[in-house]
This record gives sequence, C-alpha cells and structure tokens, in this order.
Amino acid sequence: MGRAALAIFALAGACPALACSCMGPIPVCSTFWRTSALFLGHVVQIEHVYDKPPEANVIGPGQYIVHFDVTELYRGAAGRQTVIHTADQGSMCGFEFKQGHDYLVYASAAPNGDLSTSHCTGTHEVVNRADDTDIQWIEALPKAPPGSSVYGRIQSLRPNPSGSYDAAALADITVAVTGPETKTVTSGADGKFRADGLAPGKYVVSAAAPARYEPFPNWTVTLQDRGCAEVGWNTRLDGHIRGHIYFSDGTPAAGINLTAKAADARPDQPWASQASYVTTTADGGFDFSPLVAGSYVFAANMDFSMLNGTYYRKAYFPGTAHRPEAAVVTVGAGEISGDLRFFLPPDSPPPSIPVEVTVAGFDGAPVPDARIAAYDDMWENSVTPVTVNTDKQGKATVVLRPGSHYDVVAWANSPGSGQSCAEPLGVDAREGAAPLRLVLSHRFGNCLQFKKRSTQSH
Repeated sequence: MGRAALAIFALAGACPALACSCMGPIPVCSTFWRTSALFLGHVVQIEHVYDKPPEANVIGPGQYIVHFDVTELYRGAAGRQTVIHTADQGSMCGFEFKQGHDYLVYASAAPNGDLSTSHCTGTHEVVNRADDTDIQWIEALPKAPPGSSVYGRIQSLRPNPSGSYDAAALADITVAVTGPETKTVTSGADGKFRADGLAPGKYVVSAAAPARYEPFPNWTVTLQDRGCAEVGWNTRLDGHIRGHIYFSDGTPAAGINLTAKAADARPDQPWASQASYVTTTADGGFDFSPLVAGSYVFAANMDFSMLNGTYYRKAYFPGTAHRPEAAVVTVGAGEISGDLRFFLPPDSPPPSIPVEVTVAGFDGAPVPDARIAAYDDMWENSVTPVTVNTDKQGKATVVLRPGSHYDVVAWANSPGSGQSCAEPLGVDAREGAAPLRLVLSHRFGNCLQFKKRSTQSH
C-alpha cells in the first residue's frame, strides 16, 4: 500500500550513474489527500516528444504523453479521456506505461492544468482491481468511521560485513502523539506502533531512544479526517570519538577533514570500513558519531588532500603519516571516547621543486601541447594533480612539494577524436631531481593504470 513521495531528479546531461531516488514509503491513506487527480484508467495511446528538437547525433530528454480512457475517477476533475505526462528517462523518475494496460494513476497538476506522474507518486499497474489494496482503501473510504491514524516501526541498525545494515525491532518504546489531542502508545515485539481515532490537525510524534542509542528526531505530521501518517525511526548504538585538533604551533586547527575507519578495514573493501567523516569546528573540535562498538584509527586527510589549502599533509592520530603507527581507539557499545588531543605534524612545505618533463610521441619526436599530470603518492585515492601543458618543443616544468613522491603521466590528442598516453614515471621531489622523459605508448587516454609495474623513482 505504501508509495514513495519525493523524487530527486538527475539533471539533464549529468553523469548517467545518477538515478531516480524516492523517499518513502507513503501510504495511500496519506497521499490520497494531497493528490490533484487520482483515477483508474486504460492506456489507449502513448506519444513521445522531446523537450527541445533533437540535434544531429544528440538525444536530449523528453517526455511521454499517455492517453487514458478513465475507468473510475476517485479524486480531481479528470475527464473520461485524460492525458498524463511523464519523463522519458528512468533517471528523471519517469513512469514506464504500456499500451493496453490498466493503471491507478496518482497525478499532480501544473499551473497550466497539465497532469503528470512519476515513479515516486504511487502510480502502479492494476492487474486485478479486486486485489489492489489502494483501490480497496479508496473505495471503502466513504463508509470509513471518523478519526485518523499515526503508525510506524522502530528499529535498530547494525553494519554487517557486506557494507549494508542488519535491522532488529525495538520493543517497548513509548511514542507520544501530541496535537489537537494527545495519545501515547508503545511499540510491540515487532517494533510496530499505532495510534488510532485521532482528530484532524497537526501533530508532533516523538519518542525517546534507548540509552546509548542515537536520539530520535521528532516528526511533524498533518492529518486529514480518515487519513493517516506513517512515521518511524531507525537508530544505531551511539558511540563517539571526541576531542580537539591543533596545528604544530598549538593553535586550534579549524576546517580540517578527519576520517575514522575500523582499525582492521581492508583498502580493497571500502564498503566494509565503517568510515565516519567530520570537519573540525572553529576551536578544532571534532566528534565522530554514531559509531558501533569496535576499534578505530583516524586521520586528517586520510584518503584525499585538502583542496582549500588549510592543511595538505596526511596525519594519523596521535601524529604520524603512516597507518601502521596510528593509535587504535576502542569504543564500547554506545560509549564515548573523549578529550583526545591531536597535534598535527608540521604541514608539507609548499611546491618548490621544479622537475623538467619532456613528452615524446610514438616516433620519438617531441609532442607539443601534451598534458602532463603529477599525482602525489601520499594519497590513496585520486586527487587533483599538478598539471601543465608542454610547449612547442614538447617540454614543461612541474613544481612539486619537497619530500613527496609523485607519479607523472602524460597524454595527448591523437588524430581524429582519441587520445594517446604515456606510462607513468615516479619521481621523488628533492633538489636536483633528474628530468623525466615520457613516451606515448598506448592509444587510449589513461596510462595511470600501469603505475604498479612501471613506476620507478628517478
């Protein structure tokens, strides 16, 4: 019976990995009252139009215009023949209708009167009208007794080795529903609770989490007569690692990116690392939470460098650049490990080591306007590299931070629309660093993948 309520739309032209996401579920007894038009209908025709005329070799976003014969009108002013608009892309939460099929359509009205629907509205195919729970509730509404309901479930979550969560019901939690009238109910063995017979109006739904668990936020809901609201809470054991971080001169380190990970986390299984991320406050304060019971290491800039210039170096608590030397902080179930003082080692010096780089083509000739990128080996994940372009003689100079090791790669445009790349060479940024000569050797754009077998210090 529940349906999702809110769509998060991917922008046209954005990365195709972005997808439709809905918040919910929202039951029919709640969404019914907010739906502009609601009907059971039969699809007789589907048109496809683009939002803008398609250009050559470019397919832009568009929409489906779906024509219905309305079998039963439950809400709104839709006619016996009604048109519904929906996006033509799943990433835009468009609903996939099929000609000749029947649907219960939850539609919203635009200012010009056009009706539209999406994957997140509750619209769904109806195979057997007598078995559809939404239709059963809607058709029973005229004879329903007065009074509204608030219901939901309370669960605790615990991370599992797959990177997701295992849920367990929380029983005997007192839930207060406060508004035009007040009712108090208690969650059962399955974590479910329900308050019925409420007068219409605005209510605040609240509950207190068990000791050592993450607190519950309040819900605010508005009830229509014979309507409902579904609310609920998921919580976790609320462990903390707290403290303050300082620069090497003793001043508070504000705006530092800190990461805490399980001490036994494997780099090849980031989904199981139980990572927590915080940014230090103006006085250098930090608070990792909620944390499950376990052992953790934490660091400034653990995976990525700061892009705002606040502090560049990677530094593990209590003050080392190397993870094996990091202190392990143990947190019990719902416990607080606090008052930690973390003094950052002196920051990495600014870039000052010039390294001359020459890029040669497949034939050994210099390659003008090739792109060179130097990646600091300090970081586990890809960060913004130092980049320069070669001159007409295929030469350029990269300026690096003293003491860091870099992997230097290059690529250049190939005839047509492709790119060719040079395998990386390693260089230690120190005075007198030898020049590098990168040779285009692969007719594709990414040679950094060859780092492990080709990188050597110069």
